[in-house]
Amino acid sequence: MDAVSHKGSETVEGDLVMNFEFRLATLADVPEILLLDPMAEREERRYDYVSRSIQGDMGRTVNVLMLDGMIAAFSVVGEFFGHPFLELIATAPNRRRLGVASTLLSHIETGIDDDRLFVSASESNTIMRDLLIQRGYRITGMVENLDPNDAEIFFVIFKVFIDAQLRA
Repeated sequence: MDAVSHKGSETVEGDLVMNFEFRLATLADVPEILLLDPMAEREERRYDYVSRSIQGDMGRTVNVLMLDGMIAAFSVVGEFFGHPFLELIATAPNRRRLGVASTLLSHIETGIDDDRLFVSASESNTIMRDLLIQRGYRITGMVENLDPNDAEIFFVIFKVFIDAQLRA
């Protein structure tokens, strides 16, 4: 992943232009990041997970997407069988369904130094599953019994597909 902060803009929702900045998260971002993560309210260990990820634990990187000086989304990218794996992506509630997650996902996809990227989503998370399918991800497997009655579905996208989308 590219560690350099960069800015850009993208048109979403018709005429709305979104001006954004990507950067690596810092420990000072943890409280704001946790406000975006619905699991943080239920899992005290989430603070440790995010903090350790920001510090590079197990090779993880944490990126934030800034809008209007606030963190609008964040992601945690780790490793899965030697390939990049998007472990977590979350968007601020007031920024959902506006293309923010898709913009962050584009940043992650174009920054990978591998031939593929893996992502997972719970079976009940239809919004994320639909986003991944729409972006060209393919279902590559499923793991049951991580959460009761909610299988985890694994997706993959190959760099050649990402590169072809960029050229189109």
